Amino acid sequence: MLKNLYPPNFRYDPVELQKAGSSLYKRFKIFESINTFKTVRSRRNQIKVVYNSIKELLENGFNPFTQFKYSKITGKYSISQCIDEYLERVKPDLKPKSYKLYDGRLKLFKVFLEESNLGDMDISHLTKQHIFDFVKINQLQRKWSNKTYNHYLQAINTFLQYYIDNFDGYLKENVCSKVKKLQVQKRGNRPFRNNTFKNVLDWLKEKDWFMYQFCRFIYYSCMRPDAELRLLQIKHIDLIGRKIVVPSTNSKSKITQYIPIDEEFFGIIREMNLEKYDREYFVFGLNDGPAEKPVSEKYFRKRFMKVRRYVYIDEHVTMYSFKHTRCIHLVEDGEKLHNIIKLTRHKTLVELMDYLKDMGVILGDEVKLKSRSI
Repeated sequence: MLKNLYPPNFRYDPVELQKAGSSLYKRFKIFESINTFKTVRSRRNQIKVVYNSIKELLENGFNPFTQFKYSKITGKYSISQCIDEYLERVKPDLKPKSYKLYDGRLKLFKVFLEESNLGDMDISHLTKQHIFDFVKINQLQRKWSNKTYNHYLQAINTFLQYYIDNFDGYLKENVCSKVKKLQVQKRGNRPFRNNTFKNVLDWLKEKDWFMYQFCRFIYYSCMRPDAELRLLQIKHIDLIGRKIVVPSTNSKSKITQYIPIDEEFFGIIREMNLEKYDREYFVFGLNDGPAEKPVSEKYFRKRFMKVRRYVYIDEHVTMYSFKHTRCIHLVEDGEKLHNIIKLTRHKTLVELMDYLKDMGVILGDEVKLKSRSI
């Protein structure tokens, strides 16, 4: 019976395309949004909607030969254009690395939709099935890990939620939130083993003093190496107030945060004589010292690779492991959790305890604060 339900079609007179001896019109058939309905009755109702919409568009000067950025059916943004619009709008608010990830993931989704003849579909007609087909097909073809699979779902989910939160009449629900994520085996945060920790520090102290200072800063401040510490400026260090400012532009939470400076850390910073330099200088800049410009994002990661050539370090242990090791040392030395959270900047004690549990920390009785020198 469905075979008798023909899609609405119309003839358009493309004056600007007419040539001698050629047809005076071209026939257009509209399929979008109709095939998504399963019953005869619902398809007939949708055909009426499409017919009336096309008629209204033509009366208002619609030219099917012009590539409009709006859906041919409803006049709302098509799914492809919504992706382009979203990426353009959020670009100023995201860090280049984050934007590059979103851009790549959503554009791959856009290619999938267009190759499936769904690019011009109204965003409100996007279904859970469309999204599931995209991630499942690509997982098989590109051999995605479960973690990568989930990353693509997260990008699509964030994209759809943006339209729900900021625009009226586009989406009533986020269908991506209904697509089940895959289970990912979590390795946990990896601290240094005690002997490795000492060997790394000894090698750095003798062979690479600048890197040694950078790693000690990670340990005492628990700052993220690339996103925060690399961009630390002298003006962010307040030795009188005994704190370091992490501006909102650098912090993960996008709010200004403060890190306490304990006595051991205070002595390290004083030895650097930072007051000799311009306050706008970056603490760990070019030429192995405070400088007007920061080093590149992968600079210290590449430099840390040199250590691995001479000191055995577990595969999943990185520079960030100095932070994890610091937290374990604080717990072992009896520091109170509400003091540790000032360093880790977790939002709640529950988050901090989960973080510690990932590293195999078993919380015991609290004793007097003690900070060790490294």
